[in-house]
Amino acid sequence: MEENETKKDSKEIAKAVLYKDDKVLLLKRSSYMSKHAGEWDLPGGHIIEGEEMINGLLREVWEETGLHIKDPVKLHSDGNDTYYMADLPDTEVKLSDEHTEHNMFSLEDLEDLNLPDKYAKAVKQTLS
Repeated sequence: MEENETKKDSKEIAKAVLYKDDKVLLLKRSSYMSKHAGEWDLPGGHIIEGEEMINGLLREVWEETGLHIKDPVKLHSDGNDTYYMADLPDTEVKLSDEHTEHNMFSLEDLEDLNLPDKYAKAVKQTLS
């Protein structure tokens, strides 16, 4: 790749449901984000063109949380989105500037959050 060539995001998105016991990690999107500002989010994001889906997932989770996940298992795909589940590593979450806070939530907590249905489906699939 040329030095001045930029890596381009594809339309494919990989998201991870990171869980421990009966709770999952959610991240709150920063207010400056052009889409879904202030909403709760699953770690993950756009795969770079030519990148393997699983490698993109690992990269995105690390960029957003500082976590190195192991052995993610595919849950399902829905359009351009692919969801995986993995154990939450026992290390500190270090957020990028894309998110302002993180927390662990149970299934019951989801009802009070403004979590998109497609994310809630992946969380329910993981915890049930």
